[in-house]
Amino acid sequence: MTSDFMSSTNALNVLHNTVKNYEKDVLQFYMANERATSKFTGRFDFKQFAKKMFDPIETEVLGPLYVGMLGECHTWMHSHQKSRVGANGFPHSFVSVPELLLNMILAYQLPQQRFVPNDNPKKDEPGPSDRSRQEDGGEGGSRKKRRNSQAAKRGKNVTINPRVTLSDELSVKLLEEMLKIPLAAESKLWKTAKYVLCPSNSPHQMEVFGEIIAQNTEAGLISFNALNYFMHDQVITQHFKNPATILHALYLGPLNAQTVEVFAANRSAEFRRSCRDVLRVAVRASKDPMSFQHSAPSNIDKQHPDRVKYRDFIETVKQLVKDLNGEYQGSSGIHVGWACAAIKKFGQKRYVDKTWRDENYYDLLWTVLAQRPHLKKFVVDVLEKNYGDYEAAKFWRRMQPYQMNPTVIFNQNVITDDPLQPTEEFLNFSPQVQKIFMVSTEKEIRDLHQLLEYKVSREEVVYVGVDAEWSAYVSPSKATILQMAFYDLVYILDLESHQISPESYHLFLSYLFDTKEVVKIGFQFGEDLHQLRAGFRNCATLYRPNNVLCVGKLIMDLVEEVSKLNHAEEFKRDHLPFLIDDPTVMAIGKEDDTKSDPNESISNESVGDLGEPKPMKEESVKQQLMNKGLSYLCEKFLGKPLDKTEQCSVWDRRPLRNLQLRYAAMDAYCMLMLYDKCSEVFSKMGFEVKEFLDKQSPIRISLPLLSEEKL
Repeated sequence: MTSDFMSSTNALNVLHNTVKNYEKDVLQFYMANERATSKFTGRFDFKQFAKKMFDPIETEVLGPLYVGMLGECHTWMHSHQKSRVGANGFPHSFVSVPELLLNMILAYQLPQQRFVPNDNPKKDEPGPSDRSRQEDGGEGGSRKKRRNSQAAKRGKNVTINPRVTLSDELSVKLLEEMLKIPLAAESKLWKTAKYVLCPSNSPHQMEVFGEIIAQNTEAGLISFNALNYFMHDQVITQHFKNPATILHALYLGPLNAQTVEVFAANRSAEFRRSCRDVLRVAVRASKDPMSFQHSAPSNIDKQHPDRVKYRDFIETVKQLVKDLNGEYQGSSGIHVGWACAAIKKFGQKRYVDKTWRDENYYDLLWTVLAQRPHLKKFVVDVLEKNYGDYEAAKFWRRMQPYQMNPTVIFNQNVITDDPLQPTEEFLNFSPQVQKIFMVSTEKEIRDLHQLLEYKVSREEVVYVGVDAEWSAYVSPSKATILQMAFYDLVYILDLESHQISPESYHLFLSYLFDTKEVVKIGFQFGEDLHQLRAGFRNCATLYRPNNVLCVGKLIMDLVEEVSKLNHAEEFKRDHLPFLIDDPTVMAIGKEDDTKSDPNESISNESVGDLGEPKPMKEESVKQQLMNKGLSYLCEKFLGKPLDKTEQCSVWDRRPLRNLQLRYAAMDAYCMLMLYDKCSEVFSKMGFEVKEFLDKQSPIRISLPLLSEEKL
């Protein structure tokens, strides 16, 4: 009976019924949207439509039916003389038949959340700790935490497995069919498809997938969207052995520089040289139509649905080469949508939450209006209608945005307290810190360079706390300051000063990040390095820095070692008392022997809102400590949190305000404080901190492809 059901005729019949039902349902959906008064009508729900079509089908035949239906798509399209289906009069409803099936299968195979109410729900009464916080004048935690706490009392969400468990063999067959499906260049479906086909992300399965994807590429049986996604995947891309894959992708769609850089990263010098040769072929092919036809890869069929036209090819190659050379051509102004969202979001922080000061919001409004003057009316309306601040609205109504510089901000109403002045609520500098220096001239950067060289000559190891800041209100972003903290002085290097030559920047950064005797201590410093590379893309040492260490990883090692002690509880009570009270941290280093209910998990993993896999449980437990952030670590290990008010401030303004100077300096200096605390606790356990520092893997990133040799 099963084999009879799985005949091509039955797969074709199910496909035909699916298309007809889609045309009917999507028409009803869009007509209902037209009658709706709200403009936020949402998108067609493929998950509910897939449930309607797939739920009546027996589970054991559904998986093979997926493959059969995908295989019958071309037969159906040929017999009905149409490749796209949807509701007449609603262009946005039209999709190709294979894309319709892809959306349905992925939606149906994703795990689902089901709310299970508690048997004895408790009333939302505040606990003792909540009452104490409220009595002290607090709000009993953030609104999000309170909301989550109340929801937990009512019940919990349980993750439900999909009906069909895809075997390795079935996943491979689906992958081969899905690779052919043409999708819009901006579609994100392959991110979901990769998880659905291989939720465990097992190395063996990814190895098999990589070989199949490479073979289908060589055979010309892959869409641009799939090829572009897997070229950008750091695991799969290693299976593409032919540098000509770049040219293959260019003849199918708008290949971008980031994908090419990932494709060529961590390859041999010969492979990277061949990649540049392929790019030269692409440049020559863009010169005239004859060269374009002559250079086309022979394995791409002329009828391939994604094959590009000559004019599109010219624009793609031109933009690609510019981006690979670091020649950003777009607007550096803040995106209008993000600007409006930021004005509202941080207005809430200023007027409602009271976590932002006037000077923070003033800076934001200034830099937004200087970049997008037409938003002046929007700013005034928000101030008047949302927050009732008529004085501020009157002030900004008088301003002339076209005459304002986004980084030179004039504001006399700023706090001028000494940045080193102690506070009662937040972490303070050690008394030995003498001064915070802003380095913004040629002489100052030379003096700093000489100081660093002098320290290296006098000391066996020089410990430096490092951090970088960048503005969220420009695009693309890049680091604007680099903080360096010694035990007695803190330096803030202005990375956008017109008084410092590019050669001086390059010389100093190269020395700082190349010198092994200088131990750079940061916290998750990878993103900071990325932002530094955005500003100094040809500084080779930023891609392969020496002795850049993460204090967060050091703390994870420390907590894990503490949990292994025979007298762990006594040691925690004497030296790290917060470990006793924090269940998240206590769980680190312990094995999890609990078994999962198969109906409440997918392959022993939890799944995010978009169907993306989260890390395995053991790893996620360790990561939770890091994910709590630097301020949390400071509060637990050093006694007080960091003041994060300036975290989202305008970091490219000059001069920096005193509160910005304090925030920036403390972000770097606390690295030394945390390191000293870890060193102290390690020594009490009989360990040398150096042996844990040496365990950290060095940061190694490939140089930009065209920095080694121009085209």
